[in-house]
Amino acid sequence: MTPLEIDFPIMRYDHTMPLLEGRVEMEGVKLKPVKANSMVFNDVPELREGRFGLWDLNMGYLLPAIEAGWEIVALPVFSKRKPVYTYIFCRTDRGIDQPKDLEGKRIATGSYPTSITTWIQGLLHDRHQVDVSRFCWVAANNRRVFTLHKQVSIEAAKDPKKSPWNQLLDGEVDAIITDISDGKAFEALEASTKVKRLFSDYEAEDRKLYRETGIYTPMHLIVMSKKLDREHPELAGKLYRAFEQAKQLAYEDILNDRAGFSVVYLRERLVEQVRDWEDPWKYGLKANREMMDTFIRYNLDQGLIRAELSYQEIFAASTLDS
Repeated sequence: MTPLEIDFPIMRYDHTMPLLEGRVEMEGVKLKPVKANSMVFNDVPELREGRFGLWDLNMGYLLPAIEAGWEIVALPVFSKRKPVYTYIFCRTDRGIDQPKDLEGKRIATGSYPTSITTWIQGLLHDRHQVDVSRFCWVAANNRRVFTLHKQVSIEAAKDPKKSPWNQLLDGEVDAIITDISDGKAFEALEASTKVKRLFSDYEAEDRKLYRETGIYTPMHLIVMSKKLDREHPELAGKLYRAFEQAKQLAYEDILNDRAGFSVVYLRERLVEQVRDWEDPWKYGLKANREMMDTFIRYNLDQGLIRAELSYQEIFAASTLDS
């Protein structure tokens, strides 16, 4: 039989590379690597109409897209996670010394909402008693595909080409809550005497969050075409198991000392991580139930969706027992 060819997003994650390398076999399935943007700044017809295979999607768009009727369904494969407390920087001259001091302040971000803005607002409210409704957001990209169902103060940045961190360094805003995937940006922020992290020991905050809730905040997850899921209802479960196998192979590569050498004593670092965190990149719904329940609640609280969505509405049926 001719194998079913599925578009597969090219991802730079070590735990998905075994799939791209062909080290994980899926009977009757052939993966076709394609480029795809995880962000949804504009309408994406392929996602909206289900004309794709798999997609590595920023989780900030997941529930609004499903509620809007986009032809996507999720796999409980949380492909990218980041510790979010590291992404809150503030000016040293604006009286911001504790989380509640962010209330009423102008906060720059790349775009709103995203996984990071959703997670950080929720955590600041839940764990630090911050009234996030008093934030004034300044968005570099102020285009929005999905409707906000709650009043949020958002203004467009004066210069949309200017990064949030440069706005902060130049004193145009009081703080930033935004993804930073730029080593030079971190270097500039950490070297400046004009700015500081809101949480100086951000690693301790992330470890405390994980210790108390089991949550290591996911940024992306894998979605598939809902049309494809209807046509091949067993496929999502098969794909989920393949992602799990790929992750285990990636871990074995490190523990066998066969992975790359960009981190000194990489094997020892993974051993330490397993000891302290078990598996922070855990897949499946059973292992991520508290995280998903929290994320759904944050979406509802922040007006990103009108009503709470069930797991049956979010995830492919053949992955619900994962």
